[in-house]
Amino acid sequence: MAYSSGSANDMGAVRTALISACASEGWSWNESTEMLSKGSVFLKLQIVSGFLTLLGRTSATGGDAPSVVRMGPMGSTAITWPVQYHFFIFEMEVYCVIRFNVDFFLWCAFGKSTVEGLPGTGMWVAASVHAMNNTYPDMLPNAGPTQSYVYGCCGIFWRTVGGGISDSESWVHSDIDGQGWLSGLSETSSNIGVRSSAPLLSILPSSWNSEAVLLPIRVFKSRLEGKVSLTVDLLNARYTRIDNYAPGEVIQIGDERWMVLPFLRKNSAARDGGIAVNHTGTLGWAIRYEGP
Repeated sequence: MAYSSGSANDMGAVRTALISACASEGWSWNESTEMLSKGSVFLKLQIVSGFLTLLGRTSATGGDAPSVVRMGPMGSTAITWPVQYHFFIFEMEVYCVIRFNVDFFLWCAFGKSTVEGLPGTGMWVAASVHAMNNTYPDMLPNAGPTQSYVYGCCGIFWRTVGGGISDSESWVHSDIDGQGWLSGLSETSSNIGVRSSAPLLSILPSSWNSEAVLLPIRVFKSRLEGKVSLTVDLLNARYTRIDNYAPGEVIQIGDERWMVLPFLRKNSAARDGGIAVNHTGTLGWAIRYEGP
């Protein structure tokens, strides 16, 4: 497993560095088709209008996810170059985070689910920005977005509101009930999103020792009769509250180290995020850290 960091002068340089880092960990890159692959995971990785776009596929030639997900500017905050990048590359999970304008962050991630028995490939892909033009992020501790699905929801697998095939920041090919990449009952139905973790997020950090535990990041597929099925259980990333951590801080829990990050930008004064704002409060995540 590998961690690496560096700087990049544009999004193309971020892509080049990410491809190189993945190649060193057993991924294959096809320059002519712009396809990154490993086993049954296929990802089309392109630069479009200044965004790094990620399109999940079920094969090298087809089975596309309903839309791309993207890493690029959100709201009115432009990316100031160069950026600092962080790559966390595990056996079948890859996380890419860029830091810019001092305290802003964007990310993308992809991999293969470890949940057994899925009829689909188990590929998942996610990023800060969906395929539509959006204004600002809309994230709350128990939902997002709440007013308009065009707003972005830059927490990984956080979105609870469905609006169409172009407004999702994540896709999972579970193919449960023969529905391919869909997490809801239909293209426009609501997702489970962060709702399963919301009760615990609301009581973090601890009032006793000021620490915030790391919560599992899990994805569920909505099914008929109010039932749900687990489709993703990330091995190397967790939800948390970052009230008492600096963005990018590495913490130690037992024999494991984790880098703590905001989803976009930390704001302790408005810790629960908000609607159409340029921050995500103290809602954040931690990625397993295997660097120096």
